[in-house]
Amino acid sequence: MNNFYKLILIAIMALACFNLKAMTGKATLTGKFLGSFPIEKTFSVKIAVPNLVEGASRQFDEYETQLETDGSFSLLIPLFSPVYAMLTINDENLGAFFLSPDKETKIDLSLTNTNKIQAKVIEGQELTIDDLEKINEPFMKFGLKLRDPLNSLSELRWNMAPDEYKNYILQWTDKQIAAIVDENKNLSDNLKQLLHGDLKWKTFTGYLFNYEDITRGLYEKGKNNNTTFIPIKPNKTYYSFLNYFDWNNPPVFNDPAYSIMFKRILIDSILNIPDLEKNQSLVNWLKEVKMTLNPLIGYDSGMFYDMLALHAYMKQLDEDLKPLSIRQIEDIKTYFKNPTFAKYLFVKNEALMKHITQTKFPSIIKETPVVDKENLMDAIVSSYKGKVVVVDFWATWCVPCLESIKLFKPLKEDFFNENVVFVYITDESSPKELWKKKIQDITGEHYYLTKEESKSISNSKQYSFDKIPTYMFFDSNGVLKNKISGYPGNEEMRKMIEKLLP
Repeated sequence: MNNFYKLILIAIMALACFNLKAMTGKATLTGKFLGSFPIEKTFSVKIAVPNLVEGASRQFDEYETQLETDGSFSLLIPLFSPVYAMLTINDENLGAFFLSPDKETKIDLSLTNTNKIQAKVIEGQELTIDDLEKINEPFMKFGLKLRDPLNSLSELRWNMAPDEYKNYILQWTDKQIAAIVDENKNLSDNLKQLLHGDLKWKTFTGYLFNYEDITRGLYEKGKNNNTTFIPIKPNKTYYSFLNYFDWNNPPVFNDPAYSIMFKRILIDSILNIPDLEKNQSLVNWLKEVKMTLNPLIGYDSGMFYDMLALHAYMKQLDEDLKPLSIRQIEDIKTYFKNPTFAKYLFVKNEALMKHITQTKFPSIIKETPVVDKENLMDAIVSSYKGKVVVVDFWATWCVPCLESIKLFKPLKEDFFNENVVFVYITDESSPKELWKKKIQDITGEHYYLTKEESKSISNSKQYSFDKIPTYMFFDSNGVLKNKISGYPGNEEMRKMIEKLLP
């Protein structure tokens, strides 16, 4: 090739590189009214986007704009991965539209003779209101089975070996999906395909990760007095169930189980994923992590590892209360190709630094009162006589507990200077060093009980409970006024506390 053609080739390559657009990590949603529309009327456009990172604590992010005078609108929406997002105009539900980072979804809007707004996709994919109604029934059916696991998983036994236990749960899930989805004649092949993927994310994350606790619970429930329960500790090969999930293709609908799975992986004692140290390079951390996870999930690159790194940084920020180091900030900037990841972490980091300087409530470790176990709960509450006491029974391994604590956190600030004390009680099922780390960000008074002390409360006639998180509300005289298992939401928590205040 002579020099002339070489120069032309170099010029073409340079021009091609110049025209490449840097990734923004944002989807574009645009629309415009066809024909006339009442210009004097305000049209508020909202898009509710599934948040695949925060889990139950924040299921959707909303973005809003108004129609321009020419009947058009445009929204830029940061995304981690493709999702279906719900569009409403003036609170009228128009369906779900597929959004993908760095791609545009275009819709046409129109008014019917009765002034009802209609939306039609002209570039992209959509799920109509009719489609959403069709897939809602399978979602609800599967969800109901998950809420009643002991009856749904009636063949689970306390003496199942780890692999038998794992295979039973996975096979049960496949059978349920086949019955609920494949046999549904109202669903198109496209809708069935979507449901297959998303219902798998709703499978028993708590069961698959909690083999020892679940089998112990089944043993104790069955009162097998003639046998001795010796739990079998699964080895790493047990976690081959991780390849059941399509990690590099996240759910396209909202599913808290997706983010919970990453949290479980990072804290699991058998997988033993190392913490992401502040002075350790992200690349070296991932090399170490992949040695454990690649044989289990079947690949060593893709969205899975991006999300795992994101959650590792979030664990440092949300649970360990350690701001990002300069090294980490540089790693984050260079590693993530999608800028939404970096922006998300930097916002979290700023919030943590602000929190450290502005926290109103301290986190205090309290000594367990030296009394008979039967009187332990009364002794704890009586030490706060004259104050309303809100008790949270939780554990470091309980993901719903941690999610609820996170949800409740801003509400607690509203009761600063009020006559309320927040008490957190856990036991030896939570590793003590991990407990000490986690409570740094859980403001209130903390008690760490032995298993016998904990059982004396949970099995007592007055305070009995069998699930966590469980909340107890005592008035200023130390009288138990309310008890509830499962987080009821901030509004209900507020009502129950305010009802006890003078």
